[in-house]
Amino acid sequence: MSERTCLLAIVSALTLALIIPAKANPVANMLPDQAEIDAVKARLAPIQLLSFATGREYCGYLGELANERLFFTEMIRGGHDGCTPRLPRRAAQVRASLHTHGAYDPSVPAEFPTVLDMDSDAREGVNGYVATPGGRLWYINSRALVAIQICGEGCLPQDERFRTGDDGPIRNRYTREELLQLEKAH
Repeated sequence: MSERTCLLAIVSALTLALIIPAKANPVANMLPDQAEIDAVKARLAPIQLLSFATGREYCGYLGELANERLFFTEMIRGGHDGCTPRLPRRAAQVRASLHTHGAYDPSVPAEFPTVLDMDSDAREGVNGYVATPGGRLWYINSRALVAIQICGEGCLPQDERFRTGDDGPIRNRYTREELLQLEKAH
């Protein structure tokens, strides 16, 4: 390649770089803003303790009012392995579901969202938050069908019986297909 051709290629590449912005972190683009995450963490923290004490899942919704204020529905008690939240009565847009995965049980993998969690959110057209017995917080982006670990072990209250490693290595991000494979492995 001649010096002139090489120089033209460099100039073209630099011009394209100025015209087409570099892609931001694709995971960051899938997450909600920090204010929403902080509100969800504050809401789920006391519910985690209740979930551990009763051995049940608890669930509800995060909504947004017309004035853009966030609110949470009542967190209702579900079963040992599931929970169906009640839709809000007030005129609001539902932004996300949220639920706990109950108390620690060494025979139940609960440190990551399930395919059912993801599919339920996708069917409802909302995103989701899942709190685990190990104190992890997950975000389910139902459009992208991706679960992203917002914060790891112990960032929310942790069941005192929890044992690190029972669910194997936990990644920070899973697609629906990867969750399906993970569930089959357990």
